Amino acid sequence: MVTSPPGSYVPKRENLTMPGVILEEDMKDPVYEAVHYYLGPNEAAKRKVLSAAEVTQDDRGIRELIQAGCYTSAVNLTKQLLTIYGQGAGRAGHLSKHTVHSIQLWFTRLSLLVKLRSFTVAQKESEPFGDLEKPDMFFQFYPELYGGRSGSMVPFSLRLLVAQLPAHVKKHQLALSKLSAILSTVRKDLLEDGTPCELNPADREVSIKFWSGRESRVLHSIVNTALLDKDYTLAIEVMQELIAKEQDVNAIKSLQSALGRIFLQLGDVKSAEKLFASAHLGLDKPKLRDLIDSGLFLLTQNDFEKAYVMFEKAYQLDPHSITAVNNMSVCQLYSGKLKEAILLLEEALQKYPTLAIHESLLLNLCTLYELQSTFWSQPKLKLLSLVNQYKGDGFNIGCLKLQM
Repeated sequence: MVTSPPGSYVPKRENLTMPGVILEEDMKDPVYEAVHYYLGPNEAAKRKVLSAAEVTQDDRGIRELIQAGCYTSAVNLTKQLLTIYGQGAGRAGHLSKHTVHSIQLWFTRLSLLVKLRSFTVAQKESEPFGDLEKPDMFFQFYPELYGGRSGSMVPFSLRLLVAQLPAHVKKHQLALSKLSAILSTVRKDLLEDGTPCELNPADREVSIKFWSGRESRVLHSIVNTALLDKDYTLAIEVMQELIAKEQDVNAIKSLQSALGRIFLQLGDVKSAEKLFASAHLGLDKPKLRDLIDSGLFLLTQNDFEKAYVMFEKAYQLDPHSITAVNNMSVCQLYSGKLKEAILLLEEALQKYPTLAIHESLLLNLCTLYELQSTFWSQPKLKLLSLVNQYKGDGFNIGCLKLQM
């Protein structure tokens, strides 16, 4: 392709990218389905959420749906828009033309599928892209559209996403291998289009900053993948590398805090304590993150009363902190105060319904209901009514622990 005139190179079929939507039917609203099943059709009919049919059939429509928390409808709209490019339902393995816009649509669709925890679908739909290095992923493959422009049409975020997807279907080593390949490329002294060249000092500084930012993003992705695989040794090693490379003081403190929490998961309390101390050093008054760190550390020491105080201070600092209020309830539970733990979360729901109706908070609350009584269905159904009132079709109904 490099030696051929632009637009004259015709690769073999297997060297082309031929993606397609694998879901023949539109995805359904899980909240509506649950409400209809448990609360009846009359209650389900009251549900008012934005649908793909009610927005403009374009990128703006997708953005509206995402802002409304209607991720399922947004996925359905991406299918309609990809159909225009010949990449809709049943089109995998068929020839089609790619553009910057069609590739961006795929990034949006795959990101939404991950958000909806439809990992198998996302992984399957991403497979035709391979390593995103086939000839038709480059501008020069389409001179009639992009003239003499060269380089890849693939956004870096899509590369990272496709590389990480295997980890969500328990193929962690494959994901790490893909991420390592990206890291190797990033670490080369290249321009964005992948062409080595000599740079003047000013341009080199810009280039180094650009590629360093990408390097950090890949390293963060490797950490996340390692944690999914419970490979704490790798996660710690890469986190330490990130800390060593970082120059911004606040960013270093955030990384130290995150690494400290990883050590807590491992039960290495001493290492966690040292990192938290470094992260908190030089602060006039503790930030939300630092109070949470202290609370988590005290939890590992079984000092539930002091831990509660730390989480309470964090909650006072930010009444919208789900992490703080969730951990306050955990402290109450471990202190033998089950009723108080439930009341705490219920009060948060009453005060801030749009914010507190969060999957992790509802999961904890439903677990507490189950601990309190075998007759837990009624309070859970009340939560379902709240979800029906305030949340879009992207909400993970599984947090209510209902059987359907």
